[in-house]
Amino acid sequence: MFFLRDRNGEPELLRKGVNNGEHGWSQHGLGHLLNPSDPTSEDRSWIAQAWLGIVRRSLGLATEPLPFADRVALGQITVSGPEVLRPLAKLNAGKPYSRQIKPFNFILSCHVAPYGHPADADPARFHLIAPYETDPRKWLQLPWIDQYSGRQYRISTTLATGTRQIARVKSYGDVLEEYEFHEEAKCADASGAPCDKQTVGLLQRRHVTIEWPPRFIGKESNKLEKVEEGSVPDASDAYTEYPDSRRDEWETEILPIIRAVSVPRLMVLSNLTRRTIQRIRAGQRPTPNHLRDLMRLAKAERKKAAETEVGL
Repeated sequence: MFFLRDRNGEPELLRKGVNNGEHGWSQHGLGHLLNPSDPTSEDRSWIAQAWLGIVRRSLGLATEPLPFADRVALGQITVSGPEVLRPLAKLNAGKPYSRQIKPFNFILSCHVAPYGHPADADPARFHLIAPYETDPRKWLQLPWIDQYSGRQYRISTTLATGTRQIARVKSYGDVLEEYEFHEEAKCADASGAPCDKQTVGLLQRRHVTIEWPPRFIGKESNKLEKVEEGSVPDASDAYTEYPDSRRDEWETEILPIIRAVSVPRLMVLSNLTRRTIQRIRAGQRPTPNHLRDLMRLAKAERKKAAETEVGL
């Protein structure tokens, strides 16, 4: 539960120590964004405003437009490495050191809307940053620079798509609309089906099915923060995989069969060259396409051997 009703039946958010002793409204999923009215302020009441609007709409009650909905949704990041500082070299050029953007300074970061990337940009490697500015009225006019290419672009929150020189970025209204209707990946609806954007009602936890073989990954905490703030576009870049050969199906199940089948027969069944097969049998990991074909071949050989053993 996120809210209570007051004496007049109007919803009010949970506030720990105010209207209950245990729980309060959450910043989860929005805490990485700056205060849209005063970015230097730690006041997060704007998130409470957004939450209350979501609650009221879900109850069919009237809501007022948020006064900051049209502003560029911005986060604050730190110049934490050369990959962040390097594209800012042109902005620093000719300035005294005291006025330059330096390591560990704060800078601004915005979020590109769907189909909002400039025409010549790679969506997987595109992240706009700009000098720190506390006046929201100036955010659209800042020199926005792609962290990867160093190219400068203008930004807009109203265009339908990006253009060659302009990136269509998310406003606070865009972010809050996505937030209100995003799928809750960890939950299922009343029937047990995964949640989608239209799911309403009391949710339940989804059941977990373990795939085999398991894959061990480490979530690098500093990178996950960068994913949230937008400086790492792909969440998969925040994971480090730790392979375990004792649980690797290729090592434990497939490769022994490949080594047991004669090379000439493998050449016929797989269309691979003798040299490639010899390298794989010696321990070289096959390419993804070859791996898929060899796993299919090995499973067929294993099934054939099992049928022969029972006399089928």
